[in-house]
Amino acid sequence: MTSSEHQSEPAAFTDADLAAVRAGVAQWRGPVLELSRAVNADPELAYAEHRAAARCADLLESGGFVVERAAYGLDTAFAARAGAGDRHVVVCAEYDALPGVGHACGHNVIAASAVGAGLVLAPLAEAAGLRVTVLGTPAEEVGGGKVDLLRAGAFEGADAAVMMHPTPWDDYGPESLAIEEWDVTYRGRASHASAAPELGLNALDGVVAGYQAVAMLRQHLRPFQQVHGIISHGGDAPNVVPERTEAKYYLRARTVADLEDLRHRVRACLEGSAISTGTGIEVEAVGNPYLPLQPHAGLVAAFTAACAALGRPFTPDPAGAAFGGSTDFGDVSQALPGLHADMTIHSWPAVNHTHEFAAHCVTEAADATVLDAAGALALTALAVARRPDVVLA
Repeated sequence: MTSSEHQSEPAAFTDADLAAVRAGVAQWRGPVLELSRAVNADPELAYAEHRAAARCADLLESGGFVVERAAYGLDTAFAARAGAGDRHVVVCAEYDALPGVGHACGHNVIAASAVGAGLVLAPLAEAAGLRVTVLGTPAEEVGGGKVDLLRAGAFEGADAAVMMHPTPWDDYGPESLAIEEWDVTYRGRASHASAAPELGLNALDGVVAGYQAVAMLRQHLRPFQQVHGIISHGGDAPNVVPERTEAKYYLRARTVADLEDLRHRVRACLEGSAISTGTGIEVEAVGNPYLPLQPHAGLVAAFTAACAALGRPFTPDPAGAAFGGSTDFGDVSQALPGLHADMTIHSWPAVNHTHEFAAHCVTEAADATVLDAAGALALTALAVARRPDVVLA
């Protein structure tokens, strides 16, 4: 469901809500943008985002939230709570970075917008009959912190979970692919590569043959089945027959059934290469697999109305809505009404997971998106409180 389908629907928040949210965004503009830039300048990897989590938690505490640090058994998660009432909205903050390219997926923008939305909502929530939790969710890029948190009960009893994600274009109701990550190890036997190669079993041959087999498989995959892989360790010395090599693979698909099909086919390629080279193989699933995103129509409509009320233009991809990528918010969206709105930072042709995109995440355009997202997420949460039908299926 696209955002444009909802642009004519009436807002589920009041004019007073809009005025209060505008004032709150203006009040917290400086600290929220400072947070975004500080997180961007100090990237930390999955499950190790100690400074980013602390920065977010400290700012929320200063805005009146009661903050539980190291929440739900995760050292770098937090749960900041404010308000009272029958309706409960969770605003998700992400803040892990990528190896080598830092905040090239813009999680500094996500964290700042979520914290900003919480700060705006804190003085408004109780009067609206709303409980708001800003949930710090580590390890989106690998591992799946939101899946950990979902299993630990962090979303239990919530009426909705909402967040935004910076991208080159706007899409307030995007879809995503299911994903599973594999670590693959081949084991052979070392020998002198010149004097006695016949005594060795070459684990590098095994990992290369497996990579090539997967490459040949790609032309026969179903639509939106994807495999990405790297050889992460190829041996230790050219004159030693490699006895141990490693590879990493991501498997993606549009549905759970297609992901299961892909598992069988890729495993056959990898195990076949081990048989052909006389090596052993171990395939280990890493972290949590992610389910596809399931955007909630009512939340998409409320968020779209909020952006329009705030005067934010909608900037879609002229090539049509993209379909790809994966997120652990997919699991959340399958468990309760969820909004994962993609919001442009006007970076095109720079796309996510590039050095150029990381630089775009601390521009004036990105700052404007942080503030727009904070306001729109706050208005969406108030809409859930004002109109219970927003989150009805």
